[in-house]
Amino acid sequence: MDVIARYVAAMWQARTWTAIAYLLIGLPVSIVLFTYAVTMYAVGASLVIIWVGILILLAMQASLRPIGAFERGMANWLLGASIPPPPPLRRPEGKVRGTLAAFHDAPSWRVLAWVMARIVLAPIGFALAIVAAVVPVTLVAGVVLALLHVFGLADLWGMGADGQTAEEIVDTTAFWVALGSPVALAIAPAFAWIAVGLGALHTRFARWALGSCERERAEAAMARAQLAEEQVRIDQELHDSIGHMITMNIVQAGAGAHVFDSDPEFARQALRTIEERGRAAMGELDRIIATIRGDDAGERAPLPGIADIPALIEASRHAGMAVDARLDTTAAPPAIGRAAFGIVREALTNAARHAPGAPVSVVVAREDDAVGIDVENGPGGADLAPPARPDRPSRGVSGMRDRVTLLGGRTAIGPVPGGGYRVRALLPLSASIGPVGDGSPWDDLREGVRA
Repeated sequence: MDVIARYVAAMWQARTWTAIAYLLIGLPVSIVLFTYAVTMYAVGASLVIIWVGILILLAMQASLRPIGAFERGMANWLLGASIPPPPPLRRPEGKVRGTLAAFHDAPSWRVLAWVMARIVLAPIGFALAIVAAVVPVTLVAGVVLALLHVFGLADLWGMGADGQTAEEIVDTTAFWVALGSPVALAIAPAFAWIAVGLGALHTRFARWALGSCERERAEAAMARAQLAEEQVRIDQELHDSIGHMITMNIVQAGAGAHVFDSDPEFARQALRTIEERGRAAMGELDRIIATIRGDDAGERAPLPGIADIPALIEASRHAGMAVDARLDTTAAPPAIGRAAFGIVREALTNAARHAPGAPVSVVVAREDDAVGIDVENGPGGADLAPPARPDRPSRGVSGMRDRVTLLGGRTAIGPVPGGGYRVRALLPLSASIGPVGDGSPWDDLREGVRA
């Protein structure tokens, strides 16, 4: 029954009549657009020799995008096609190449294909739309009038008839129409479905011709993904490098203020260090902004790696932190080295920010197939990087976990019983990692990697 109801309902559904309206409007629109396109191309080609034709051809090609926008809007409005617009026209650098960009624009040529195809489809659609609009109404009206006449409720067919023969013809016709009314009523919705089907055909064609193709959608999605990745990278770089410099400045400023009267030389040195680090932070910020703008044409310094961790420790000590370090900075793959440096830097930054004055121990150890990192601050200040809410860790902690997870490693980050906070990470040096070692501090993380 549901199938029959849907079949019959097509005669009065809005989508049927909007499709009929689209097919009826399509004929005059297609004639105008086809005439315009053929005339412009013909005139332009014939006048190319005196250069006026080139301007006409340029104008014609440039108008294809607006024509596509008009046709797309009509299809979206009347057919509910939901066609997304194609990507913006790309204009290459250079005056000549930019002027001729429309001739290399695939969406413009697809619009032209649409205009050429519509001059064939539009007359067919117009004729079938007339049939779909008139025939069902005529069939239903004929059946109703025949039934009224047969049951004597009205003598509509006999009105004006002259003679007995005419009345018999009317009676016979009304009888057979009434008898065949089930067939007529069953056929009537089929014409509505023809209009719906033609609308669906136009929709499929319009999505290719007036919207973006799969390749363009894939390129747009890739561009969005690259932009999002770049934004995340810049956010991480700002948080890590600039945040670390600012935190060290805060720590050193506090230490200098504390001994300003008792050790003025240390205070002056602290101020000089703050100035130098501030200049370095401004330079780093300028570099990041230049990267965002795309005008960073100069050579970039290599990103810090595992070999730069000792200098990072010394800078933290110079800022007033008590850091006990045991470091094995044997060369590692660049990605592993950058991740190790970033983890140690973030852990020290959080220790300085959240547990000022607390002693910090840093261990970087090279094992056979992995690099282990252990940074722990003892009690004496607030926990290192305590989350604002238990279910929402800080950005720095999340960043450290993301760095390690992307490289196939594991982390263990959290408070230490009795006070303090600990950051532990295991970074694999190869695609696979060996079994648990002999009492290694990172054996529990190896189990996580194996899982």
